[in-house]
Amino acid sequence: MQKAFFLLFVLSTTLCFSQKSDFKHTNFAKADRIASTIKSKRLFNLNKLTLDLTKNLYTDIEKVRAIYKWICINIVSDFKLYSKNERKRKKYKKDSIKLAEWNSELKRDLFSKLLKRKKTICTGYAYLFKAMCDVVDIESKMVYGIGRTVDVTEFDPNYPNHTWNAFKINNKWYLCDATWAAGISYPDENRFIFKYNDGYFLTEPELFIKNHFPIQKEFSLLGDKMPTFQEFIEMPLLYGGAYTYLNKYISPKKMYYSLQKGNIFNFNYVFKKEVDPKNLKLVFVSGVSEKTYNTFISQKNDTTTLRYTFNKTGYFDVHLYYKEDIIATYIFEIKKDNKN
Repeated sequence: MQKAFFLLFVLSTTLCFSQKSDFKHTNFAKADRIASTIKSKRLFNLNKLTLDLTKNLYTDIEKVRAIYKWICINIVSDFKLYSKNERKRKKYKKDSIKLAEWNSELKRDLFSKLLKRKKTICTGYAYLFKAMCDVVDIESKMVYGIGRTVDVTEFDPNYPNHTWNAFKINNKWYLCDATWAAGISYPDENRFIFKYNDGYFLTEPELFIKNHFPIQKEFSLLGDKMPTFQEFIEMPLLYGGAYTYLNKYISPKKMYYSLQKGNIFNFNYVFKKEVDPKNLKLVFVSGVSEKTYNTFISQKNDTTTLRYTFNKTGYFDVHLYYKEDIIATYIFEIKKDNKN
């Protein structure tokens, strides 16, 4: 017991706040170029593949980058297998024997598809990242937890539905999610489109936690600032666009708000420097109607504020867009003011 406590203490003390700015002087162009040129039809020789990717790179972060980028642009997300796994796990949730049998079957199917067809689900992405990091002696972990997406409507802290990675460079831990960075799944068409999103690599923990809740709390990398599970499930729904365009998410803190007519509401974000505030918009959806509203935009220091006055009663889904990319969704109930 004392040994276990000591190991947990050592792990916890090495987990600290991490930032992409730690590597602001690192140019990933070479690592990305190597990742885009190395080809492998199958994954039976991970050692050779990993060494081919990293042999001409001299820093650990460049090696991690080449491994991560290669996975993201070569491994297909198998949404059909993901959906089947979700159905089976819900069906056998209260039957530990059948659940264990299904997990064994899934493991065989998952790794067979990954090795032979370069097709998998989140567990396979995370496993592959860790296995390749192991080859070059870079410490990494598979992190199990709750991944919050538009398709996830039920939340159970004891029922993880997603897997991602943490890796250690210079005694600091960093976060990445190769599954969500790889592309977009179209479930109705059983189709996957590669569309790399760099925002899921070296992501700020404060942003990552918005839709990644780890079962092992230390891997939030937030220490005492990690939200409770209740706070997590009340957070706004963020999309890939948030990771593309945001440096930091400030507010709204929650997804659901109940306000009175005439109330002024502020939306606050820290965007990346290349984002033009003129291309931001709030899209309001109520029933079958949809309107894009002009909002007052102000910038102070690094913070962009969108200010809106709710002049109509009803229920509204409010979506923040940058150009045609959705960033976040909120739900507002606007009631009559007290005077009425």
